[in-house]
Amino acid sequence: MHPITQVDSTLWALINRLADQTLQTPYTPRNCEFRIDTIANDRLHITTGEGDTPIQISREAIQRTLDYLVQHEHIGQPSAIQIKSSHQPADAGPLCLAARTQPDGTVGVCVITYILPILERCHAVGISRMQKPTSTWLLS
Repeated sequence: MHPITQVDSTLWALINRLADQTLQTPYTPRNCEFRIDTIANDRLHITTGEGDTPIQISREAIQRTLDYLVQHEHIGQPSAIQIKSSHQPADAGPLCLAARTQPDGTVGVCVITYILPILERCHAVGISRMQKPTSTWLLS
């Protein structure tokens, strides 16, 4: 089986099946939940369990996440990368930054903690949830 590396119509259809579902972020001190509210052609809208904050995640952000994992050969658990998410860009790891960097080069909102559980549900990535620091990898 080949890893999922493109946000094509098949992966987007799998993501569409997650509408109205609640997912859990990777390990954090609070293990936050979020809900996928709506999914459009180029983005999805989620609501975080913490403060009911609405967040938009672009299809491009999901693709940038997959691109980073492929380009840096994070395929299979032995090649996992630390997630290292942070709301502060200076403290964020390279995967977090890859997901949130906008097409114009600006740094957007931290979305990696929402993208990875979505990709995990679609059987595209694995997440080590039980150990710290948390890490992720493409499933092969």
